[in-house]
Amino acid sequence: MEKIIIGLVLFFAINVASYSNWKQLNSGTENTLNEIYFPTENTGFAVGEKGTMLKTVDGGNSWTILEMETEHDIHDLFFFDSNVGCVVGDSGYFAQTTDGGSNWIISYLIEDDFLKLSSVCFTSTLIGYVGGSENFSSGIIFKTSDGGQSWTKTSIPESIFDINFTKIVFPEPQIGYAITRGMCMKTVDAGDNWFITDTNLVKSGDMFSILEDVHFFSADTGFIVGWYNPFCAYTTNGGENWIDQFVLHNQWYSIDFPSRQIGYLAGWGQMAKTTDGGLSWTEISIAQNLAANIYSISFANDSVGFACGDNGMIIKTINGGTTGIEELNLAGNINIYPNPSNGLFTIDSAQDVIEFSNSMNLEVYNLSGQLVLETILTYPFMAFKLTNLPNGTYIVKIFNGENIYTEKVILQ
Repeated sequence: MEKIIIGLVLFFAINVASYSNWKQLNSGTENTLNEIYFPTENTGFAVGEKGTMLKTVDGGNSWTILEMETEHDIHDLFFFDSNVGCVVGDSGYFAQTTDGGSNWIISYLIEDDFLKLSSVCFTSTLIGYVGGSENFSSGIIFKTSDGGQSWTKTSIPESIFDINFTKIVFPEPQIGYAITRGMCMKTVDAGDNWFITDTNLVKSGDMFSILEDVHFFSADTGFIVGWYNPFCAYTTNGGENWIDQFVLHNQWYSIDFPSRQIGYLAGWGQMAKTTDGGLSWTEISIAQNLAANIYSISFANDSVGFACGDNGMIIKTINGGTTGIEELNLAGNINIYPNPSNGLFTIDSAQDVIEFSNSMNLEVYNLSGQLVLETILTYPFMAFKLTNLPNGTYIVKIFNGENIYTEKVILQ
């Protein structure tokens, strides 16, 4: 592994004692909704299967079903504001609006039943990108320089995986990222050519996840999330290295940061929230009747957010998803010492803070995400030893069924 430059310290504790404050809205459809986006607090759009396109102008209290002239599934949407936007779907379907969805210009990039468009992103009114798959297996990314009137294929690496580009983002006009099964690709020339990021992680199979969503704060710093082989990772060096955070069950469909510090994760009937830019995550419990698969989450601001998923489900929060968060200061009640160490680390923990069943699991990872130690700890005195490993920084993960604690340690 080449030298890793990490400006973000992986240090988070997860507590499961949060209380849900989500309200289910009447979407007017039972079709699965794939994506939701609110350019403002009151105006929002949702797309889904069988040509479903919904709009609200009153904060989700009522939804209008828009006519899209297709029965194809619609997978993604992109809006500059409340009026100008576009959607993409199966069979090369592409539709644009400049009046908030009242009228649509509908076209097909290639009218082919085997062309699935799963993602769309524009960096200006003229330059945009759509990604997906053709023949159910080969990934494809198109680029337009004339606002969607014409499209050309871009150059992407070959892969042994079945590829479907589920999301494309451009934090800067020249720099973009596209995610798919088992890899995150990047361009530095405005999408003309793409290359695979963190090839060591890809070759090892540790990124063999169905990646679903991506969020970048800048050209170098961002998050990707996925499922199947659980993965929730961040990078601070433009994707040269990705570090898995192991957030909860680690099965995620969607990530959104309405601001630099406040962010949300959603997927598999669970949600999580961060208030420190992704350093730590707290689970947001969801009422059982809302625990369907959540495929997309969108926050208009730090407090007002929406999520959508199976059976036409749309839910809303007006206070950041929780009525209260009972935070456990795990960092003050778990102590790993000495740190740095020459190999032997001792762990002390207050039993009244973390209830140990009979034991705790401990895993240690290097900064390339490889598991280097796995063992069982017994309360109250716990220790582990790192031997035959190179000096450097490692990530310690301690967990039982209800709590997860991680901290970095230094072997010297």
